[in-house]
Amino acid sequence: MKMISVVIPTYNRYETLKRNLNLLAAQTISMEDFEVIVIDDGSDDETPRFLAEFSQRSPYQLKVITQKNSGQGVARNQGIEKSEGEIILFLGDDMLTNPDFLAAHLRFHTANPEKAKAALGIVAWHPEIKPTHFMRWLVTSGIQFKFSDLHKGKPVSFHYFYTSNISLKREFLGSERFDSSFRGWGFEDTELGYRLEKKGLQLIFHPEAVALHLHIITPDSLITRQFAAGKNAFHFSQLHPEAGILPSGFKLFLQKIIALLLPFTYYGKAKKAFLAGIAAGKQETLK
Repeated sequence: MKMISVVIPTYNRYETLKRNLNLLAAQTISMEDFEVIVIDDGSDDETPRFLAEFSQRSPYQLKVITQKNSGQGVARNQGIEKSEGEIILFLGDDMLTNPDFLAAHLRFHTANPEKAKAALGIVAWHPEIKPTHFMRWLVTSGIQFKFSDLHKGKPVSFHYFYTSNISLKREFLGSERFDSSFRGWGFEDTELGYRLEKKGLQLIFHPEAVALHLHIITPDSLITRQFAAGKNAFHFSQLHPEAGILPSGFKLFLQKIIALLLPFTYYGKAKKAFLAGIAAGKQETLK
């Protein structure tokens, strides 16, 4: 059995994926100790050709799975089923790593052998990207990530179950999987984190494991994602009404006021799209 399995879903990110996989070949741990499972979620760019070619020369064990476009959750489930490692590490296809990346995750699990202990690595902008004011705001607002509130070695809640850079023990994951009923972007990972937390998951912030995000995000693309996230948040609330995932009471009132009074700010636009997504999710349920 391998020590660690890296599960990477991908869709139409050939150039970044190529760099991602090449950097994994530069890890400090032995190539015999890890495997990489890439799940191609129906890409129609150069991804299939590249994966077919790279798998022939990869210095580490590479498994390639192809599926019709079904979303990241379904793709990760495929990767879990094909993985053999004692540790399962979920990594985004647009995340680039340094040579110590896998070693950092393994150090955490060696120091924390309890099966319920999991490691949340940190995500930072890649140096090649010059973050805009909007992108800098994005990682401090909590809309995408909010690592600024976390402290090394301290536990965090299921809300931080970010599958861009997170590892957990196969023994603890057991038969739990991502819920395939989620569609589009957002909350399918949080929902799995919630179920795992109910089973006793102890998610620990481990900033020594660094993934560098090579992906430019624009305000327009955020609006599309926030609408999808709103629909999925509503779906989450239907599955687990006790989790309190949707804003309610004063918090809901405040978000509506922000969306109404600050329609041209990043936060106002994001909240407006999120609330619209929730409303769309409700409407779909009524049909």
